[in-house]
Order: sequence, then structure tokens, then C-alpha cells
Amino acid sequence: MTMHVWLVAATLWVSLGVPAQAQPRVEYLTEDPPKGSLPHRKVVYVDDRSCPKGEVKEVTGGSERQSIPRKVRCVKRPG
Repeated sequence: MTMHVWLVAATLWVSLGVPAQAQPRVEYLTEDPPKGSLPHRKVVYVDDRSCPKGEVKEVTGGSERQSIPRKVRCVKRPG
């Protein structure tokens, strides 16, 4: 009986841990978000074909209040 309980506990432990390790699905915008709509440090990916083949634009939100501009760079397509 003890072995059965251990097996059930191990199965539950593994099944609960697997979803936590799954990568979130990356969504791509087709154009840059409007000015002021992207929170500070939030990252979005934009596929507007302005970057070389196999890359997308990574846009990181800035802060108008703190005079921090948003960052834009081309990166390899994540996911």
C-alpha cells in the first residue's frame, strides 16, 4: 500500500510541475503599439517586415513620466 501511495504522489508531483515549465506562446503585433500604450519594461514583438528575414522587432516600453524612451531592436524570432 505504501508503494501505491508513493506512486500516486510522484505522479501528481510530476503532472503539476509540467505545466509550469511550458513556454508561453509568443504573440506578434503587425504594427508598433501607439505612443504611451506600452507599460514601462513590457516587451512586445512586432512583425511588420522592417527587420531582416527571420527576425522581428522587439519593442520594450519606456516611461514618458520618467523621460525613458522605448527601446526598439531587431531580434531572432522567439519561440
